[in-house]
Amino acid sequence: MRFAVFLFLALPVAAQHGQYVGGSRHPSIGNPEAIAAGAKLYATSCAGCHGPDGSGGRGPNLVRRSLWHPLSDENIFSAIRNGVPGADMPPTKLPDDQTWQLVAFLHALIGPASENAIPGDAAAGEQVFWGSKTGCSECHAIAGRGGRMGPDLTNVGGSHPLALIKESIVEPSKDLTFLGNEGVTVTMKNGQVLRGVARNRDNYSMQVVDRKGDLHMIPMMNVKELGIKDGSPMPGDYGKRLSPLELRDLLAYLAHQVSRPQGNSPQDKN
Repeated sequence: MRFAVFLFLALPVAAQHGQYVGGSRHPSIGNPEAIAAGAKLYATSCAGCHGPDGSGGRGPNLVRRSLWHPLSDENIFSAIRNGVPGADMPPTKLPDDQTWQLVAFLHALIGPASENAIPGDAAAGEQVFWGSKTGCSECHAIAGRGGRMGPDLTNVGGSHPLALIKESIVEPSKDLTFLGNEGVTVTMKNGQVLRGVARNRDNYSMQVVDRKGDLHMIPMMNVKELGIKDGSPMPGDYGKRLSPLELRDLLAYLAHQVSRPQGNSPQDKN
């Protein structure tokens, strides 16, 4: 059964993810050679604590951040150079050029996908997104087109890093945080059965967005049985359903989705 819903249930909203503020004009940012050099530095100096993919370990998860305050390239440079007081993050003695290479890699890893040069054919990825093989548009909208059951993806490239977007496609239930948006099956006392996503659920009432995108206001006193899915309603087989090329192109298309003009982003240089 194809039930392609809530692609980014695992994605916190931008403020919960931790806003990333760009604006650095240092030549290392966006430079493929600097990013590659920074990746090597990260593997030898940082991966032991923060994980090889930034998903955390002894140190915090860098990709799925819970910080509320903005993060800039200069903030990252300072944290690498000076460490973090009161934490296990020590200062480093890297020279400026290597520190900026590491910043460039981290910018590519945790910055908005739209600010990085993402490989792939966005036009081909558009066909994947709106096609029947994935069913993404049944539940997700972009610029007012598509379903309403899952999160709107109009600005997904401008608000989330590529690693988190990819994770939410191929491992939708990894580190799942429902954030008040659960997949549910509601059986009413009158026999009606609703399937969809719960919104604003408490002990007295709940809202359910069904597969058609219709919103139902439900008093809990009218509910006979409530089944809550313990994983994401998003199918977990997209890593196998999509070819590596299709997945790459889909990511390129989603990375282009921003709610503002991209200006001089690296995507526009391709």
